[in-house]
Amino acid sequence: MKPILKLGVAAAVMLLFVLQISAQRPGGGRGFQMTEEDIKEQVENTSKTLQLSEEQHKEILKYELDFYNKRQIEFQKMRNSGEPPDREEMRTRMTKIMEERNARYQELLSEDQYKKFTEIQEQRRSEMRQQREQQQQNPDDQPADRPARGRGRG
Repeated sequence: MKPILKLGVAAAVMLLFVLQISAQRPGGGRGFQMTEEDIKEQVENTSKTLQLSEEQHKEILKYELDFYNKRQIEFQKMRNSGEPPDREEMRTRMTKIMEERNARYQELLSEDQYKKFTEIQEQRRSEMRQQREQQQQNPDDQPADRPARGRGRG
């Protein structure tokens, strides 16, 4: 084999290795891990959309950061159990956490703000379901213009 070809093959193998490692983010699963910066940005957007007061903004930011940490702990427990994750158990835990979150939002928001919040949540769930269905129907047909998610990914 020619030296330049050997170098090209070595570079290609190294590139695949680097891509494989970078795909294995701490969040696991789909390679997407939210950061505290993502949470802050999300709360900022929510604050603008729901027209939150400064006090509501502070309380929701504090709560969302706690919520994020709680969710991360739950994911770690499931990952470190040494067994394949039980999807039904995972769904049950996450549903409970989400119900707690919604109850907290209901305490912090006005009736109109909470109604708008739940409408936005349902819209996002609907969009995620549609994306999942499309991915299941066409797993090799990922859109090229898909927006980057999270920090340092895009």
